[in-house]
Amino acid sequence: MATIKIGVVEDEMIIAASIVSTLKKLNYTVANTASNYKAAIEMIEKEDLQLLLLDINLGGQKDGIDIATYVRSHYTLPIIFLTAHSDIGTVQRAKTVKPNAYLVKPFTKDDLYTAIEIAFSSYDESSDKQLKKDNIILKTGYDYIKLKFREIIFIESNDNYVSINIGSGKPLVSRATLSEMTDKLPSSTFTRINRSVIINHAFIKKVETDQVHVGNSSFSITLKSRQELLEKMG
Repeated sequence: MATIKIGVVEDEMIIAASIVSTLKKLNYTVANTASNYKAAIEMIEKEDLQLLLLDINLGGQKDGIDIATYVRSHYTLPIIFLTAHSDIGTVQRAKTVKPNAYLVKPFTKDDLYTAIEIAFSSYDESSDKQLKKDNIILKTGYDYIKLKFREIIFIESNDNYVSINIGSGKPLVSRATLSEMTDKLPSSTFTRINRSVIINHAFIKKVETDQVHVGNSSFSITLKSRQELLEKMG
């Protein structure tokens, strides 16, 4: 597991340093900053980022919107645009790449935190893109955690919260419904076996008529879910 890593693309060194300092105070992990298109693409391809803070106006032929266009074509990554210009033309052009938040300079620590929260909460990956990934981002308390699919043994619901069992230490608790979790997990690897439990196929020990044994736990399984599970397992 790892806390989320944020990439910063900003061509003004003082502003970039201030953003990095603020992000660290907010307990985010920060990658090395980039100041132009080429450096930004290298950072994105090298670092395992979970969010990108991207200045629209960069000192070069290609700007932040060009970088965002590249990201949208190659990655599943939330984007927050930073800009000193809030004119209609800039906003309309920025909208073409569908940023997850838009932050106008100068902004405060609270503004930055709010934008990041909005970006993560509004970011909804398509099922096709999700299948290409091997992890999920979970909010636990005030933190975001990146969890590999292969680490998850099973997930149980508890009202508006879910408990994610990873086999080591205490289960992770996240505010979400089981339906929301189902939408974020690849169906080729996970199956919802009843109203309260999602299991990872890799940890199945035995499937019985009305029960499935996963890791060191056993759960009831509906007939419909059992048939679906067996079909997936081949």
